[in-house]
Order: sequence, then C-alpha cells, then structure tokens
Amino acid sequence: MRAAVERAAAGTDWPPADLPWRELLTAFADAVWAACDASPGLAEVLLTTPAAPRVMVDRLGGYGVALVRAGLSTRDAAVAADFVGDLVLSSWVAMRGLDRTVPDAAGGPVTVREQYRRAWAAASAGSHPFEAEFAAEETWHGRGWFDDKLAVFLDGLATRITVPAPGESS
Repeated sequence: MRAAVERAAAGTDWPPADLPWRELLTAFADAVWAACDASPGLAEVLLTTPAAPRVMVDRLGGYGVALVRAGLSTRDAAVAADFVGDLVLSSWVAMRGLDRTVPDAAGGPVTVREQYRRAWAAASAGSHPFEAEFAAEETWHGRGWFDDKLAVFLDGLATRITVPAPGESS
C-alpha cells in the first residue's frame, strides 16, 4: 500500500510553494482531489494507512515554510495543510459513497444519493431555512459542498495570519 501511495503522490501535479497562501492551499486541495480521481482507492488508503510518502513530506514541508512566511504560526501552518488534506479525503470518499446502491423501503435498489434526496423531499416544505441548499442538484454531485467548506475554513484561517511589524523578522 505504501508503494502505491508513493507512486500516486509522485505522479501528482503538485502546485508550487511560491503561490499566495490561499491559492496554495486551494491548489493543494485540487491536486489531492485530482490524485484521488486518478487513483481509485487512494483516499481510503490515505485515511487508514499510516504512511507518509517522502515526496509528500518534502512537498508539505515546502508548503509549511510558505505558510509561515505568509504569517501563520508553525502550528497553524501544519494544521492548515493537514486540515485541507483531511477535508479533501473525507469529502472525496463521501461523494463517491453517494453512488453506492442500497435497498430502499420496498427492498429495491436505490443509490445513497437518491435516498438522501428522497428524505429531504419528504420533509415539510419550508420547515428548514436551508432546505433548498440540501435539495440543490450540485449538493449531490461532483465535489458537492467541498469548495464552500474549504472557503469557510480559509476565511477563518485568514484571521490567524499575523504580519510582522516593520523591522521584525517573520
């Protein structure tokens, strides 16, 4: 498994570390998502196998240096990279899981996606202020809410960036 992870990581088109911090983390997320698309099973392996491919250690090390230069503490930089990776992996697995077929109430086959959609359609109209968001087609396909979740995280992370005063080193 570790060799397969190493191979997938080595074959991924990773973004350069010299991007502005928000673009860097977004491009990192896109690269991890693309790697999962290109290597079925990769997300599950990364979530369950204790492996840190050398190429990823080196890549994340460079991203961490860039994030610290942007004004994050070393802890926040490490947590940010780990959070983005975990968010991609868990979201990717969840979105692919929607295609699983399970029995419906009558015992016939139905996708998990359709079961969720039916549950929201059965809810009383207007009973939740965000009901339309759960019923929206884009919620159940592609990356779902992933990009919105990432944006919420990055907006919050922006509040933790400190810019050194003139003459201070970062």
